[in-house]
Amino acid sequence: MPRTSLLLLLAAALMTPAFAAEPAWSTPRLDNLNKQIERNAADAKARSNRGYVLALLGRKEEARADLKKAVELQNDAPMHNRAGWAYFNMGDYADALREFEASSKLSDFGAHYDYYSFVLACWGTGDKKRALENYAKAVEKDPRLGEYKSLNERTAEWTPLERQAMHETYVLWSKAWKP
Repeated sequence: MPRTSLLLLLAAALMTPAFAAEPAWSTPRLDNLNKQIERNAADAKARSNRGYVLALLGRKEEARADLKKAVELQNDAPMHNRAGWAYFNMGDYADALREFEASSKLSDFGAHYDYYSFVLACWGTGDKKRALENYAKAVEKDPRLGEYKSLNERTAEWTPLERQAMHETYVLWSKAWKP
């Protein structure tokens, strides 16, 4: 399921009265992922998706367990990158950086997301210089990131934290780095 659908389902769940009354709540997407994993405990993608949803819900320990298992089941660049995004959204920036580094190493910086993923983690860890260096490389791979309007369109479906990191880095890059 695309990230848009995940975010829309999460937003809808947050607006329901059940959320306010029940701290250990679920969403339709989370219920579906639980069923997928019950049917196939080795489904790394379902575990990764559930880890991301749990991260967005603030259920960090459960998210970490799923992310760790997902990477054990499928130790490749996309899975490490997926785990990095979830860690980033939990505020676990050092773990996000570790996962993005593993992903980039496995892909030999060949994936379209390698550099902008690094931007997120470097922003989170406070390493502005490295965030800017990676932003410049991300723009080389995807020129849409070099203009505010297209960056805004490109990140429209990202979480508020993801957008904040990219937009703040863009502002610095556009004022101090952009050729």
